[in-house]
Amino acid sequence: MKARNETEAIMGDITDSSDRTIAESATTFRFDRDAQPLGVQVIEAVGATTGLDETEITAPLYKSVDPEALDTLFATGGDGSVQFSFDGHHITIEVMADGTGTITVE
Repeated sequence: MKARNETEAIMGDITDSSDRTIAESATTFRFDRDAQPLGVQVIEAVGATTGLDETEITAPLYKSVDPEALDTLFATGGDGSVQFSFDGHHITIEVMADGTGTITVE
């Protein structure tokens, strides 16, 4: 299955690739690292979760995490995950070696 940049929300009690249960209130978005910067996709995911346009989110992402570091972290085709808080939400980014992955907003 090819991941898409457009938000594809998966609501409810779900299990991710590590078989851990994600909270019922979590919303997961699929992304493609090559589509646009990962930081932009995080802001879009938070906006979609809160019902706000990305321009209405007043908290700057760089106060929570360095957006360029997010892109650099996974730019070489590596996989892994990172977690941080942004705009009152717990964000988990999981990336696969092919550059696709998920952004979970809780």
